[in-house]
Amino acid sequence: MFRQVYDQFSSRVASKLRLNAARYPAPRSSPPPPHQLTLYEYEASPWCRLVREHMTILDLKVHIRPCPRQTLFTEGGFTTDSRFRGDAMELFTKTNKMNGDLTFPLLVDETNPDDPTVMNQSFDILQHLWDHYGQSLRTPTKSDGRRDDQILNDARLPFPLRFLSLAGPSYMRPFPTCGVLRTPSNYACDGPSMVLHQAENCPESRLVREVLCTLELPYYSIPSLADGTKSSVPILDVAGLSPIQGASNCVEYLWNTHRNDAEPFPSFVDRIPEGDNIGRSGSFAVGAYTAFLRGTRSTVPEQSMK
Repeated sequence: MFRQVYDQFSSRVASKLRLNAARYPAPRSSPPPPHQLTLYEYEASPWCRLVREHMTILDLKVHIRPCPRQTLFTEGGFTTDSRFRGDAMELFTKTNKMNGDLTFPLLVDETNPDDPTVMNQSFDILQHLWDHYGQSLRTPTKSDGRRDDQILNDARLPFPLRFLSLAGPSYMRPFPTCGVLRTPSNYACDGPSMVLHQAENCPESRLVREVLCTLELPYYSIPSLADGTKSSVPILDVAGLSPIQGASNCVEYLWNTHRNDAEPFPSFVDRIPEGDNIGRSGSFAVGAYTAFLRGTRSTVPEQSMK
């Protein structure tokens, strides 16, 4: 009971730290163009969060491939147990346009199947999304005021404050299973497809995404209104089942159905044996600092602030 109360409270505070931005798509004069997007990401990453927020704002449907960490001690390290990090690495190495190390989020845009786009820097991803799918968004009028995300991402706000707000939800949810570390699951690659109707900064939706992430369960994300009505999110559609509504019901179903009880829960002291690591062997502190420095140049494209 205490954990349930804490989950609800901390997730609500986490949304408040983001001013409840991206709880619903922004108004459009016409629907977004057809798109075929896949995002490799993990819930606790601030930069993945930023991309997911803008996907909600732009009303984009996206295939999510969760890539939770396996350890905090080796930056970029993972083993063959990781369900999707190997796929992300293969996509990364096949794309000659990208330099440096594999980082998340990683976007694959296959809207044009003859010329798919693969990119892995949050700013570049946002630039791509707004360039290709942001044309029909209505510009807020003076009476409307600025969107909450525009307030949070205003360059006049010192970057450390912007970053603290962006990372704040992760600080409020400081457990390995809150979309940080991989939890072994019994989900098969040919398992039932799942569709999550959700909104990025809806507190209840966050609780469901965390479980989907830690269990590495792929799903199709559809932005939906988080307005508190009876039909509000989250709603989980699982092939062969009736829609599952409400965070507690969704979370219970996911843990009971897909958790591998034969394996232990992850811990922040978990390490990857050196011989098993097929990823990088970087330092977590150096990686976090490098990501912070990259973010100081700009966090969002100019189009999103208009």
